[in-house]
Amino acid sequence: MVKVNQAQTTNQLRYKANLLRLVNSVDDDDRPVKKWEFKRILQYDELGVTAQDKYLSKQAKTDVVYKIRVRLDKLITERESHVEIDGVAYLITRIFTDRANRMMELSLNYVD
Repeated sequence: MVKVNQAQTTNQLRYKANLLRLVNSVDDDDRPVKKWEFKRILQYDELGVTAQDKYLSKQAKTDVVYKIRVRLDKLITERESHVEIDGVAYLITRIFTDRANRMMELSLNYVD
């Protein structure tokens, strides 16, 4: 078992983003619509996009434009979560979890 020193993980997450979740609602004409709603503030640290990330994303027919590290959260999913950074919404294309250090890496792509 890997023991993590608490002082190591305290100040690594320097930036803030908005975590958005998909909710079902009803519009003015009582039609069901899906919209993205603010869930909470997400603290993150930027990671560089490597050539291997680009290669693996091309094989899966996706693209990676941004990569971030966040604390482990089981409620963040690829389908029902988006990340908004500086007013730009990003789609989560890949999630890598590091359970020993209680961290997650999110690969992000622009929303179409």
